Order: sequence, then structure tokens, then C-alpha cells
Amino acid sequence: LEKLVPEIHIATDIICGFPGETSEDFDRIMELIREYTFPQVHISQFYPRPGTPAALMKRVPTLEVKKRSRCLTSLFKSFTPY
Repeated sequence: LEKLVPEIHIATDIICGFPGETSEDFDRIMELIREYTFPQVHISQFYPRPGTPAALMKRVPTLEVKKRSRCLTSLFKSFTPY
């Protein structure tokens, strides 16, 4: 895409610790970030909004979510000039 549209800017959002997220899911997210080296990644931690189906689902433990979020942030910072 960058060759076809030099001015293109692709960003992505990642919700860390969405209910049901497994360590395999997280590993795949890390692989995708490594593979595509997005110039901008917005990382947030899951927050259960009252009244939504996800609010009733079993949550990923808070310490695990924080750990995963730090890993993603560290990976992103490793290949960005920011």
C-alpha cells in the first residue's frame, strides 16, 4: 500500500485483555504487530461497560492485562521513532 499511496498512514487499536483473550491470542497479536510494524498503535485495557455483553464475561486477570499491555507498548516503541 505504501508504494501505491506514499502518504498513507495506517493505525490500529488494540484492546488488551478483552474477555476470553487467551495467551495464544495475545501471542498472535504480538506477531501481527511485529510483522506489520504499524506506525501508530493505540493500546488500551479492556474496561467492562455496564449493560454490554462483554461486561458479563469472565475477565482476564488484571495483572495479566497490565503485563500484556506493557509488552505491547514495549514492542511498539522498539520500532517507532517516538
